[in-house]
Amino acid sequence: MVLVYQMPLKNSPRGLPAIFLIFAFFLGFSLFVNLSSIHQGFLFADQATYYAITQSLAQDGDIEYTKKDLIRYEHDFPARPLGLFLKKGKDGKLFYAKSFAYPLFAAPFLKVFGVNGALVFHSLLLLLLLLMGHAYFSVTNPSYISLITVLTFMFASIAGVYFLWISPDFFSLFLVFTILFLWLYKYKIPKTDDKNDRPPSKFQAFFQSDWSDYCAGLLIGIAVFSKPPNIVLLGPIVLYSLTKKKVLKTFLIILCFLGASGIFWGTNYMITGEWNYQGGERKTFYQTYPLEKADITFDSIKTMEMTSDGYAQKHLLPAKFIPYNLFYYFFGRYTGMVWYFFPAFLFFILFLANRKKLCQWLILLAVFAEILIFVVLMPDNYAGGGGALGNRYFLPIYPFFLFLTPIKQKKKNLYLCWIMVAVFIAPILLSPFTHSHYPSTHVKKFPFKALPIEMTLVNNFPTNTNPWAFRQEVGTQPHIGWLHFLDDNFYRRMKESKVESRGFWTRGPFTAEMILKTYYPVKRLDVHLLNNPRMRNEITVQVRRQKKRIVLGTKQRGTLSFSPVKPFKIEALHLYRIKISASKGSTPYYESETSKERRYLGVFFEIDIIPEE
Repeated sequence: MVLVYQMPLKNSPRGLPAIFLIFAFFLGFSLFVNLSSIHQGFLFADQATYYAITQSLAQDGDIEYTKKDLIRYEHDFPARPLGLFLKKGKDGKLFYAKSFAYPLFAAPFLKVFGVNGALVFHSLLLLLLLLMGHAYFSVTNPSYISLITVLTFMFASIAGVYFLWISPDFFSLFLVFTILFLWLYKYKIPKTDDKNDRPPSKFQAFFQSDWSDYCAGLLIGIAVFSKPPNIVLLGPIVLYSLTKKKVLKTFLIILCFLGASGIFWGTNYMITGEWNYQGGERKTFYQTYPLEKADITFDSIKTMEMTSDGYAQKHLLPAKFIPYNLFYYFFGRYTGMVWYFFPAFLFFILFLANRKKLCQWLILLAVFAEILIFVVLMPDNYAGGGGALGNRYFLPIYPFFLFLTPIKQKKKNLYLCWIMVAVFIAPILLSPFTHSHYPSTHVKKFPFKALPIEMTLVNNFPTNTNPWAFRQEVGTQPHIGWLHFLDDNFYRRMKESKVESRGFWTRGPFTAEMILKTYYPVKRLDVHLLNNPRMRNEITVQVRRQKKRIVLGTKQRGTLSFSPVKPFKIEALHLYRIKISASKGSTPYYESETSKERRYLGVFFEIDIIPEE
């Protein structure tokens, strides 16, 4: 019996010109964009570290951190690496404390194309991804539908934004996509017994054979070294093979996985002296870096320790928070899959509404297994940190949903994805660099302000990247708390002013939203208010579900008290969501000849915290 690719041969070529035009556009952008200028001379945290590793591999062929690396980094990004992850390895040497899988593949491109090399590498990955997706859906769809499907997957979500990040997120998405394609494509090809049909080419024969599964096993080994939760990828392929009673094939797939994975983990051990690149003595550095001067060392710099040793014990939360995090994972303001990756949600609904195959059930099992890994083991940081845009740890999970969907696509479903893009993430896609640098920009307006807040992620909100909005102290000693502002509707504290040293002005008639954080239970909150120069100004204060109003005259003071106040409690943390607004704003500079106050003032507030005895 001869197996041939009937539909792809008929349909795929029609979409290829569009795919190569898209590739040419992204390649041109990648080659000629002024990356350092657009990034304003600095990369932050993971991007800084991964660029430094890639540069070290490209120029020195190692992952050891040296003074030469720091000097070379500053030539490309003068602001220096803002958040460099390093660890102390064997012989007292310093090594980069991140996976070197992505930098290893990106290094040749950096060597040839310089600072833009990572984006050139991403352009090639994008081309391969579009070709695979188009070929997969061309089996049962017209060429233009298959093209729209894969373009919708890639660009009707924030996945495309991570194309621009010098980090492994886009690389991880590509790896997972490729692994699933290698496994599943053969089962979508129509079979024929017609001897007159053209025999498959060597390329086509590879995708029909078991060798594609062995190749998938090798890639899983790399994916797991890059992001350990990717271990779930092995499950569907191995279980499916076992259900077909192919024991030898299953063994060889596992052997390929262990071989590739062992090479990477083993190499890390031989170079650094440890298997875990995030374990041991690991720190993150800002502004001051080891070895930049003779007396500045890894140990002398007082900075945050970031070891993963004992991570689960430190961060694990009681099981009652799992439902909260699962809800936030899908519908949260900062990380919700429905808003940032709507195609995934749509493909899941289509899966539920259609006939299911065994491979799809196995994919679904893997999806929820990986989601649970994040929400259970990383309950306070399942989205990738405060600097992430949406949920960047979702990118390796995202391709699973595409392969869940029925291969026969309908245009109306794809159009719905783009309607959701227009409502929720169009500003992000049209200004990706700005939103990457300021990841909370979009959540400070409707419709995101109407969405639920991920209370378990309070220490990793994207709004925390604004130092004036993060952990602002309120109350009086010893009963103090900290405010996390969730929008820009406040003015930063004027500590040099006696009047404003303990409180904040809201901005005009706009609602200032914030989270008050304490480490003790609160009996009562007293919110002291000072009106702007406007007369009969109605002030509204809401603490969780309690809402109170007061009308104040020109520069009149007032107090609203809230008791009892039920917190959202996470272990020792007590969190209180607060909203404060004035009905009238005032700019005194324009309303008084003697005033020099140019701010658009709403209401000034101070918070006193009375604890439970």
